[in-house]
Amino acid sequence: MSRYAIVYDEKLKEYDLGHVLKQDRYQIFINLFKQKFGSHPDFEIVSPSYATENDLKLIHTEEYIRRVEKCESKDPYDTPLSPGFVRGTKLLAGAGKLAGEVVQSGKYEKAFVVGGGVQHATRNHEKGFGVFSDVGICAENLMRNFGVNRILIIDTDAHAGDGIYEIFSKDSRVLFISIHQNPLTLYPGKGFVDEIGEGHGKGYSVNIPMPPGSGDHTYEYVLNEILIPIAEEFMPEIILMVDGSDPHFTDRITQMGLTLKGIRSIGSIIGQLASKICEGKVVDFIGSGYSDSLQIVSLGWLASIVGVTGIQIELEELKPISRDINPNNGLKEAVKIVRRVKNKLSHYWKCFN
Repeated sequence: MSRYAIVYDEKLKEYDLGHVLKQDRYQIFINLFKQKFGSHPDFEIVSPSYATENDLKLIHTEEYIRRVEKCESKDPYDTPLSPGFVRGTKLLAGAGKLAGEVVQSGKYEKAFVVGGGVQHATRNHEKGFGVFSDVGICAENLMRNFGVNRILIIDTDAHAGDGIYEIFSKDSRVLFISIHQNPLTLYPGKGFVDEIGEGHGKGYSVNIPMPPGSGDHTYEYVLNEILIPIAEEFMPEIILMVDGSDPHFTDRITQMGLTLKGIRSIGSIIGQLASKICEGKVVDFIGSGYSDSLQIVSLGWLASIVGVTGIQIELEELKPISRDINPNNGLKEAVKIVRRVKNKLSHYWKCFN
């Protein structure tokens, strides 16, 4: 029996916006995956179904769904709507829902949603390349239909997950941690330390804005100082990850300094944490990455997979790592940021006292 599900269907190619997010990325990744793991017994490619109306309504309003289906976009520059793209968004939402179900049911230990990780879309607004929240639908379905009461969402995409934050900011069942490039220097301009949730969810949102250029060791430091202690106190029943390749040093949109080794290390830390606290249950949404080379984007996705699963395989950078890319870049500033985060959350979490 396979342990890991790669949730993917070739119809995902309709999730194409015609700008930096194009359909070629999915096929290039699957080709690379099959080259490396095509005959590996631990992996199985699982095809998702399109999200139904009821699936979408787990998170989104009916009015919003109708507007999207009419292709009336309120974010036409970043997220232009077309019939094919809307179908692609429904397939991605269905993939997120399925991934959570197959992991929580025990059919697979971990699932990887190819192209997933809609961060910016809210309950009633498309935004930042995303329309229907695959992460949100996954989490809400698990809570509503599978009896899950504690979910950890860890988002290491270079952009702050403002949409996920907005969806779950009042929900103490969801602990949301976002590690991202300083919002003063990058879209969406949200995700500051003082954004810690609202109402019953206050203290259950953790935003960690990182200095541009932050390197491998800096990310590891933040994960060890913030993620691990708070996760061990919260004790989630499952971990949802949002990541990809956009913190890689070659990305055209972001200015972070991770290498493939760093992306792999993030996955490894989270995979080991899951083994310790939630029977290894992880759903990994791998979708970001805007390097000139889609091969680099695919390698970043693969680095996350091998990190989370602990599989040993060599991954080589396609471009030389310059002297400017230092694993300790940003560390001094990150130490100060971590201190601020702990102070802000010390009222809510014993581990930060």
